[in-house]
Amino acid sequence: MNKSMESLGDVLECINPQPSSAHQNPHYYAKEEQSLPHGEPHKVESTHDKKAWQVSPTIVSGKDIEGKVVTLYRDQPRQMSLFQTFIPRDEKYSNTIELYDAVPKYFPVKKLSEIRINGIYLPVVTRKFQHKGKSYQVEIRPARIIYKNRKEKEKEFYPTYREELIEEALRKIACDNLNGVYLDNSAGVQFTLYELKKELETRGHSINIPDLIESLKICNLTSISIQKDDGKTIMQSSIFPTLLLASKDDWLENPKKVRCYVQFNPLVTASINQITYRQFDYTKYMEYKHRLSRWLHKRLCHNYIQASLFNIYTIKMTTILRDSGTYISEIISRNVRRIDESLNELKDKDILMYYKKEILRGKRNSIVDIKYDLSPSLHFTDEMKKANGRVINLEDALKDGRNTPIKSIPIPKDT
Repeated sequence: MNKSMESLGDVLECINPQPSSAHQNPHYYAKEEQSLPHGEPHKVESTHDKKAWQVSPTIVSGKDIEGKVVTLYRDQPRQMSLFQTFIPRDEKYSNTIELYDAVPKYFPVKKLSEIRINGIYLPVVTRKFQHKGKSYQVEIRPARIIYKNRKEKEKEFYPTYREELIEEALRKIACDNLNGVYLDNSAGVQFTLYELKKELETRGHSINIPDLIESLKICNLTSISIQKDDGKTIMQSSIFPTLLLASKDDWLENPKKVRCYVQFNPLVTASINQITYRQFDYTKYMEYKHRLSRWLHKRLCHNYIQASLFNIYTIKMTTILRDSGTYISEIISRNVRRIDESLNELKDKDILMYYKKEILRGKRNSIVDIKYDLSPSLHFTDEMKKANGRVINLEDALKDGRNTPIKSIPIPKDT
C-alpha cells in the first residue's frame, strides 16, 4: 500500500477534545510495581437528593447496585481523545489493552455447574500466565449475586465468555467521544442498556436485558488480584470498579435514553494514560465462532507488532492453554482439535496465510507439546503497519500538544 497514512491531526480536528491540565510523558511506561492512578473518593448522597441519572459538564450522578446515589467528577484528559482516535478513521477499530487483556480472567460457563459447592458457591481460583516474558498469577474471587424474587436466594459466578463480550462491546462504545469519559480520574463509559444490547446484536451476540444487567453486576462484584511471580500484588480490583445502573422503572419508561455508567479496571486507565494500547479489528474479532479464535486474534494484534512474511510467530500449545483461560481437557487430542479449529478460523478470516505445527513427543511417543509456526496474511501485516503508525502519531500528539500539526506517516511497502 503506497498511500500516505491519514495523520492524527486531521482526525483530531473532527473530535476537538478539551485540553487536559497535564500531559503524560509519551515514552514513559510505568513499571508493574508502581501504583495506578487514584481519583478522589466518591461522594455518596441520600437517594432522595438526586434523580436516577444526572449529567453536568463536571459531574455525573447515578445509583449503584445498592441503590445509593454516587456522584463522580468529570475530567477531559487528552489521553481519552487519543484513545478514541484511529488511523485510518474506520468504525471497525477498537483497542487492545496492555497486560489487562493478557489476564486469563474468563471461564467457560458450561463448567461452572461442575465446580459449584451445593450448587451455589465457587472457590477462589488462581491461574498462572505469562505476558511478554514475565510471569504472573491472577487470583479470582467470584461474584455473589443476590436474588429477590427467585427460589434461589444467591449464587456465585466467575466472569464468563459472555461477560468478556460485554466488556469488549463497552470498550468499543467508549471509543465514541460522546460516551467515553474520565470520572474521578478513571476511564469509563456512559451508555444505555438499549445501546449495549443493540451493539451486541449487530455483532451477532444477542443478550437480553436481564442477562446484561446480571453480567454487569458480575463484572462489578468479581475481585481480581494480579501478582508478579515474587508474590507482589500489582493490582487488585474488579472488572468494573464502579457500576451505576438505571432503575427498572426508569428503563421501562425510556429505554433508549436512560443512561448507565461503568468505570473500567485501573489497568485500562493506566494503559490509556501511558498509550500502551493498540488498535485492532473489533468487527472481525466479534465475528469469530470460537472464543479461542478471538483470544488468538487479540494476542497477535497486541504482541506481533513486526508481522511480516519473513518473521514467523511461534507459540506452543501449552502456552495457548495456560494463557487463554480456555478449558483444558485431560484428553490431549481434544485440546489439539480446538486449537486447530481456531487457527483454521483465523485463516478463513484472512489473519493467517498458513500455519505449521511440530509435535514434541516424550516417553512412549506421547505428545508433550506442540509448536505452532504462524505465517501472517498480507492483510494482517498491513493492519499491523497501520497500528504501528498510529502508535507513533499518538505519542507525538501527546508530546507536542493539541494544536501542534502532525505529519502524515507513510505505510511502508512490503519487500
